[in-house]
Amino acid sequence: MVPSIRRSRSGRRKAKVALVCAGGGVTGAVYEIGCLRALDEILGRSVLDLDLYVGISGGAFVASILAAGVSPREMYDEATKRTAAPLGVSAAPLYRLGTLEFLRRSSRAPAVLSRALVTSLTGEGRNITDLAWSLFELLPPGLMDTSGIQEYLHRVFMSRLGGDSFRDLLRELNVVAVDLDSGEAVAFGRDHWKDVPVSKAVEASAAMPGLYRPVRIGGRDYIDGGVKKTAHINLAIQSGADLVICINPIVPYLNDTAGGPLHGHLSNRGVTWVLDQAMRIMLHGRMQYGLERYRREHPKVDILLIEPGRDDVRMFGYNIMRYSARRVVAEHGYRTALAYFRKNARRFGRLFAKHGIEMADPLLIPDVPARHPHQSDLARSLDSSLERLESRLLNRSSRTRPTGGGRGGRRPSAGSSSGPLPRSG
Repeated sequence: MVPSIRRSRSGRRKAKVALVCAGGGVTGAVYEIGCLRALDEILGRSVLDLDLYVGISGGAFVASILAAGVSPREMYDEATKRTAAPLGVSAAPLYRLGTLEFLRRSSRAPAVLSRALVTSLTGEGRNITDLAWSLFELLPPGLMDTSGIQEYLHRVFMSRLGGDSFRDLLRELNVVAVDLDSGEAVAFGRDHWKDVPVSKAVEASAAMPGLYRPVRIGGRDYIDGGVKKTAHINLAIQSGADLVICINPIVPYLNDTAGGPLHGHLSNRGVTWVLDQAMRIMLHGRMQYGLERYRREHPKVDILLIEPGRDDVRMFGYNIMRYSARRVVAEHGYRTALAYFRKNARRFGRLFAKHGIEMADPLLIPDVPARHPHQSDLARSLDSSLERLESRLLNRSSRTRPTGGGRGGRRPSAGSSSGPLPRSG
């Protein structure tokens, strides 16, 4: 299907901007929230008012909430404080141990063990290693299930939108998962996949194989969308995006074995560090290959990648599923994204201007974001709606006025006394 060409009243084609949130577990999702908080301060267009959101794994959780109209400011505040009802709904355990599946599998133990012993004693060449591997048949398809994600998001969507379908969302959303039996990636939210509840699609996208049980939808089993590709930027390009902003929280750590902060080789710290680094190398290698390919095949599409530095020991030091570190990781995501924009302010200013988006001077953005002024959940929801409306009105006025000027009247962050921020050149 050929993307429709949208034009402003002046006759110029309006640039289509997409946001892609890659996977990275709980820690990656919280890091993305911090980056989005900084991005929302910097852009002259609300992050809620982009044209398409693509989410994979933990990034699907973040992208789905954005598409439902929850602002980065509200998400950031919820991530950095302890509350029994984040985003106004009762919290559920995001991941649950699959106890019933363990019990069901354990009933097979006598048959599996007796078959393995008979095989090893009858001279068919099996050794103790083969015997140990046969015991893996007793393990379930996943140690935990992700039903808590589905239950929590369902409550959020019902509270904010009154529905849990892709048609209820305020913006277009693609959630990527992989069909376990066919090996094909599926973009929930597209074509006939729009009938799947958003919360169920995100649950499937977050089902990291081995650790979490596959999610069954329509008689098919689905697992983590990052298994096929790290970011699926191609979905945004296929939808006609002119500018793709991609946040990727997982990068391999560049370890200085001689004098670095880890004081030696990663292997000295055990198997979990080795596996974590190996996963990061694989995911980031695929990301880099994909970016090179997209930029070569689609030179007119601009791709802005936001990710931690290779020397970011803090992001590497936290396990990707560590929920307790969310405040530190969210603050770190905000600071590192802000530092990235400050370092490349002139280049990014030109890039955003090319697509009709103004950019605030990153040097004038506070190092610590102000907290949301409203404590009421209803007030926060209304504030997000007003922010989106204001962004649309400002976009229209910026296309009809001469270039230059300030921030176009976008209100400063709550608690800020600096007033409207000037744009960088």
